[in-house]
Amino acid sequence: MTEPIVNQPILDRLALLIGRVLALGFLLIAVMMTFEVVSRYGFNAPTIWAHEVSGVIAAVAFAFGGAYCMADNSHMRITIISERFGPKARRAVEILSLGVGAISLAGVVYATARMTDKALFRFSALTGEWDPERSGTSWNTAAPGFIKLALCVAAALFLLIVLQRVVALLRQR
Repeated sequence: MTEPIVNQPILDRLALLIGRVLALGFLLIAVMMTFEVVSRYGFNAPTIWAHEVSGVIAAVAFAFGGAYCMADNSHMRITIISERFGPKARRAVEILSLGVGAISLAGVVYATARMTDKALFRFSALTGEWDPERSGTSWNTAAPGFIKLALCVAAALFLLIVLQRVVALLRQR
C-alpha cells in the first residue's frame, strides 16, 4: 500500500495527480468510441475526429504512466538477487539501477526534445506561418507534435522523480 499523497515529495504528488486525471481520459475514450460507433452505424454519419482524439488521449496517458508508477512505488522490479543482499548492498544496487534508469531517461528526454522541436516548431520558409507535422488523417491536426511534447515532458518528470530517489538514497546513512 502506498503512503498518503500529502506525505510525498512534490514531484511524486504532481505525477500522481497527472496520472489520476489522465486515467479519466480512458473513460472519455470509451464515451467517444461509443459515440463514433452509434454515429457511424446508427446514423451513417461517422466522425472525423473520434479516432484521432482518442489516440492522442491514450498516448499522453501512457506517456505519463512511467512517472506515475515511479511516484506510486508500483514500478516492476526484479529483486530475486538483491533480496539476498544486506541493507547496504541492496541500497547500492538500488542506486545503481536508478542511475542506469536516469541515464536512459536523459537520453529519452534529449531525443524527444529534438523530435518535438522538429515536429512542432516548424515554420514555412516562404510565409513564416506555423507549419507543424500533421497527422495525415482526414482531420489532419498537429497531434504528432503535441504527442511528442507530452512524451518529452513525461520523460522529464520521470527523470526528475528518479533523480529525487537517488538523492534520497544517497542521503540515507
